[in-house]
Amino acid sequence: MRRLTTDWNSALTALSADVTPDTQRPLDLYGEALTASDLAVIPEADLPAGLPSWMRSDEPWAARKGADSEEKRATIVVRIPEDERPF
Repeated sequence: MRRLTTDWNSALTALSADVTPDTQRPLDLYGEALTASDLAVIPEADLPAGLPSWMRSDEPWAARKGADSEEKRATIVVRIPEDERPF
């Protein structure tokens, strides 16, 4: 996660010189890990039509599972939140 946030921060810093936001604000970089405040609901228009609302929610619905980092990298478990299950 630290490598991901470091790489992302480098890209944000590089892009910030060329991107003009609608509202000026200081560049807010990530720490060594994501926190709850870094997560947000993805706007519906940013995803394919018909995608279930739970997939863009801020409720956790996918997790990497495994005994070691290689197995975790290869295994993602998806669970539909109970209150979103149609059955």
